[in-house]
Amino acid sequence: MRVLQLFSNSKWTGPAEPVLNLCVSLRDKGLEVDFACAPQTGSKFNKIVAVAREHGLLPLDFMYLSKHRHPVRNFFDVYALRRRLTTVSYDLIHCNLDNDHRIALSASRGLGIPVVRTNHFGAGFPSDRRHRRLIARSAMIIEPSHMALEDDCAAFAVPRERLAVVPGAIDTVRFDGSRSLPDLRKQLGIPAGAFVVGIVARMQPHRHYEDLFEAFHLFLDTAENAHLVVVGRGTRQEQVGFAPVRRLKLTDRVHFTGYIDGDDYVGMLAGFDVGIFLTPGTDGGCRAAREIMAMGKAMVVADRGMLREIVAHNSEGFVTDGSVEQLRDALTTLYRQPQLRRQFAENAHAKAHTRYTLTHQADAVIDVYETICAYASM
Repeated sequence: MRVLQLFSNSKWTGPAEPVLNLCVSLRDKGLEVDFACAPQTGSKFNKIVAVAREHGLLPLDFMYLSKHRHPVRNFFDVYALRRRLTTVSYDLIHCNLDNDHRIALSASRGLGIPVVRTNHFGAGFPSDRRHRRLIARSAMIIEPSHMALEDDCAAFAVPRERLAVVPGAIDTVRFDGSRSLPDLRKQLGIPAGAFVVGIVARMQPHRHYEDLFEAFHLFLDTAENAHLVVVGRGTRQEQVGFAPVRRLKLTDRVHFTGYIDGDDYVGMLAGFDVGIFLTPGTDGGCRAAREIMAMGKAMVVADRGMLREIVAHNSEGFVTDGSVEQLRDALTTLYRQPQLRRQFAENAHAKAHTRYTLTHQADAVIDVYETICAYASM
């Protein structure tokens, strides 16, 4: 089977890493996968291109693949893609973002090549005319959650047989707490024996950091040895993060790491005792929550987006309403009941290393591909 994967962006954000991981996993399963993204331009570093090459994928660069619709560039992209589709025999095209989806549908018109789209929103697609057109002309939509499937089925009147749920995946070989990893707690000056609560999220107003800081401030009445680690950065970090922490006099208890990657990032997750995730960001699949679970950590999440499908309440952690009071109470329970916390952590680890593996995802996507191709050949 030969598949063309499209990604109309040049930034390492949101679904970029999951898309590349899937491409590599499909290739390792024996599929012939071509990957096209926005090419490197000038001296500007394109991490998507760089990471793809590191994994042995040579990105196709014959299209602009702009993030947003551009009349001239899209015209040339449709022309260039149609030429390729008439010279290279693809079984299907797999799209990931709105503009590559739009280009693929136009270029493949009349050629009998199915177009499949992955929904990276977490919930359903925005219910607007643009997405109604894109979805109506697609052979299959791969949904990240049952919530998204139900939303799209209702909003766009899509037959259920054209919707398939495939959970997001992470590299569970990389996110393995048994590996030798850097001690980021020590590097941050967190005392040995401290109870560490950690969150991974960009510091933006919609990420509910104000609720987290208030809840942590109250939590300190119970857990005098608690520390909070914030992994991430953002254009509003002074307003969203630094200023509230100073106001609450938490500067010695809240640690801002900024952006970290590689084994330093994995080592930081290993240093958490409990993970927090409050609301989806540009990655609606909430990948960081799965990564923390894979490291064997109990979770406290808010019931926003698809988080309640990722973390089972009272099994892998607590699903709260996101209020200050419920966040504080969840942290207090996990602090006071270490055996419960360990059980949640074991359950979270088991779920991540079975349901959220790259192999599980690739197998599910291949099943979708085979269904599409079987239907197309009828």
